[in-house]
Amino acid sequence: MTRIVIATYGSEGDTRPFVALAAGLIENGFDVVVCGEQSGAEIAGRHRVPFRAFDGDLQGIMATGEMGAQAVRRSDGGVTGLTVFHRLARRHSDAWVSTLVDEAARSDVVIGSGLATYAAVSAAQATGRRFVGASPVPITPTRAFPSVFAIPGTVPRRMNRLSHQIGARALWTAFRRPTNQAREAHGLEALRFEWSDIPVLYGFSPALLPAPPDWQNKIVVCGDWSLPPSQVWDPPAELVDFLVEGEPPIYVGFGSMAGFDAADLLGTVIAGLDGRRAIVAGGWAGAQTLDLPDTVLTIERAPHSWLLPRCSLAIHHCGAGTTHAVARAGIPSVPMPFVADQPFWARLLRERGLATRALSWKRLTEDAVRKEVLAAADPGMRAVAESMSIEMADEDGISAAVAALRGA
Repeated sequence: MTRIVIATYGSEGDTRPFVALAAGLIENGFDVVVCGEQSGAEIAGRHRVPFRAFDGDLQGIMATGEMGAQAVRRSDGGVTGLTVFHRLARRHSDAWVSTLVDEAARSDVVIGSGLATYAAVSAAQATGRRFVGASPVPITPTRAFPSVFAIPGTVPRRMNRLSHQIGARALWTAFRRPTNQAREAHGLEALRFEWSDIPVLYGFSPALLPAPPDWQNKIVVCGDWSLPPSQVWDPPAELVDFLVEGEPPIYVGFGSMAGFDAADLLGTVIAGLDGRRAIVAGGWAGAQTLDLPDTVLTIERAPHSWLLPRCSLAIHHCGAGTTHAVARAGIPSVPMPFVADQPFWARLLRERGLATRALSWKRLTEDAVRKEVLAAADPGMRAVAESMSIEMADEDGISAAVAALRGA
């Protein structure tokens, strides 16, 4: 039996697709363990995926403001974010590499993603195991579109490929010294690494974003990796009752975006809905302090695959997972991106006719919410969304990943 270790590090949105990938691989006869940020243990446990926690408390860092909203608020071109990544790398690279060397020694394949990529590559090289990259967002250089981390509207088309290279080099700058120090401890030379040189599995939809023609065959756009509803999850009676009491509600959810004056933003969004029914998901801090109308229900959690098809449209942050879940549900989007790859997905949804113009969380007004909600209710946009849902229904991201891993 092929054993695979999957390494990732980040918020739940970063961990979730790899737990989904692991669960699918296990169903197809692979032996898999996921190594990730400690908060991922809960979701892995719900889906019976073996999990090993990395050193570091990202949730705690975000809660203290060392990362998250305060970093995003600073208009320094991402320098603050890279500084945070360097701090994480300095504190934890050695422990991450050691953890992965231990797992890789008992595995056949190492899959690495995101902030754990350099540690995963190092562990694969230290143990002589095969390395495969993976990501829910496109990071292989291409001329077709700019880096997902580029500021929207700032990259001329002729500079698209260069923007990917600049982004990769910037991230490597944050990780280089801590990674190479950890590698030296394991008898490895300094790392030389290019995404374009390795096989990569991408967990995003080829219907939503087809593979560019300048990507090599070893790069596989699988389709999104999404979790089915947990075997232990049942919809609460309050949610079921709310759904049957009236028209399909508007979904409002902003994932792991913590510390963004949540109560003020949410209050503005609700006011802009003009009494429309809505479900606010994610247990946003501050929601409990608002005097919400009876037309609005707040919930802690519900599987996107269950809830979103029961909604009329979605106001969301455009994280990769939520973007795919909304598109798969066949409902229009009102984007409100905050950080990282979210503006990229918001722009893509708009270009594909699946979303309105993006709301600005920095300059949010009731009138702006009202205007974009009305635009999203247009029957034409709903028809485009339903067509995309039908196209995505034929995709099976897990099967594509299984085939790629068995054929590689």
